[in-house]
Amino acid sequence: MRAFTIAAMIALLTVPAHAQMGRSKGGGGKLGQKSDEQIAAEQQKKKNEENAYKDALKKIPDAPAKQKDPWSSMR
Repeated sequence: MRAFTIAAMIALLTVPAHAQMGRSKGGGGKLGQKSDEQIAAEQQKKKNEENAYKDALKKIPDAPAKQKDPWSSMR
């Protein structure tokens, strides 16, 4: 009886974990599938974000020339 109870508890604990995994690629159904318009919109958004990132990097000034360390003789 004890073995059956333990097996039942393990089986019940795996159900929520299985539910969180979602469907596999061969699972069927339209849940999680994207249309061509959604894919194109995501690619355009990603491209815009990349361009904004590159533009922001160009605005960062170059580091100044190496400055003399006033504490170098104290170390």
